[in-house]
Amino acid sequence: MLRETYKGRELKILKCRSSKPDHVRQFVGGRIVDHAWWGTEEQAMENLKLIIDRLDEHGPSCPADEYPHWWPPATNNGAAR
Repeated sequence: MLRETYKGRELKILKCRSSKPDHVRQFVGGRIVDHAWWGTEEQAMENLKLIIDRLDEHGPSCPADEYPHWWPPATNNGAAR
C-alpha cells in the first residue's frame, strides 16, 4: 500500500487481491477512482499525480461539484476554477 498527500489531495494505492494480481486500486480523497488499474503501485501513484497536475493546470472537464474528491478541501472543490 502507498499513501501520500499530493497538492492537498489524499492519495492511496492498494494491490488488488484475488482475480487481478497485476492490478491496483486507486483512491483520491478516500473515494475509489479505479478498481483495477493495470500496473505497479508506483506507476499508479504517478498516474494520479499526472491527472491532478492536469486538473490544476486546465480545470475540470466536467462539473467539479460532481467529483469533489479530486480537489483539495481549501479550494471549494474546484468551483473557483
